[in-house]
Amino acid sequence: MLETTRPTLLSSCAWAATAAEARFRVDYPNSRTRASRIFALDAGAAEAMYAITEDPWKGAHFLTVGGNGVVDPDATAADDLPLIGPDGAAIRLSQEIDGADVVILLASTDRQIGAAEVIAREAYMRKIMIAGLALSNGLSGSATDRVVAALRPFASVLVVASDNDFIPAMLTALRA
Repeated sequence: MLETTRPTLLSSCAWAATAAEARFRVDYPNSRTRASRIFALDAGAAEAMYAITEDPWKGAHFLTVGGNGVVDPDATAADDLPLIGPDGAAIRLSQEIDGADVVILLASTDRQIGAAEVIAREAYMRKIMIAGLALSNGLSGSATDRVVAALRPFASVLVVASDNDFIPAMLTALRA
């Protein structure tokens, strides 16, 4: 039996718009929302993050790394990481990350990179994708480079945002 294949032509798009092809389309949105966990690693990232938490996000949880000290990733267990929710309540990382589809790390400095390592370690063990967003609004080029270098080992997707208006666009692209 001889099969013939048709080359892709300009008229292929017209074929896709026919009623015969329309029967193959899925006419409903994704049935399951993505469970996103957005972690602000420092005060600058927290300020930028909390400016957008009132937007209508589906399944997104916004968390801030608390504490004033630098986190030692080798000496800090997952549930010892000080996490704070939008209402100011303390949150356990293990409970928050269970069931998550994506973890997004926001950073405007490289000071809390130990916390990023603790979060990334837990996400990696659960096979959760990690995205990093380096906020460079008002930072010098070398300071931005330090933030990017600090996030790079942990994030499979790493984006530098020149201003905080990019955060909602990035979260939307990740279906937060």
